[in-house]
Amino acid sequence: MNYVGGDQYNQYGEHSVGRIEHHGGRDPDAAFRDLLRAVQLLRAQVPPADRRLVDEQLQVLAAGPGQDPGTLRRALGAVAGVATVVGQVGAPVIQAVRQVAAALGM
Repeated sequence: MNYVGGDQYNQYGEHSVGRIEHHGGRDPDAAFRDLLRAVQLLRAQVPPADRRLVDEQLQVLAAGPGQDPGTLRRALGAVAGVATVVGQVGAPVIQAVRQVAAALGM
């Protein structure tokens, strides 16, 4: 016998919207602090060419969440790209980028 747990919803009617859940968002400043720590740790473990790119993006990220969204998105994408290429050692950066993006509603 197989049993799969979890929530089950049955919806009926034309105007049924299902279940709506709101989860409190994370503080963007705290998310940025975690991201900066993770990127600084990653910086020490990447080749010099990647380190230069990480350093450039750290300058952007250090300005915090109140900057131009396009500039911020590019910086997040750049550090996430380096983190992806280096493998498991980059996983904390990828998670931190996701946390920042969620905190800012990106």
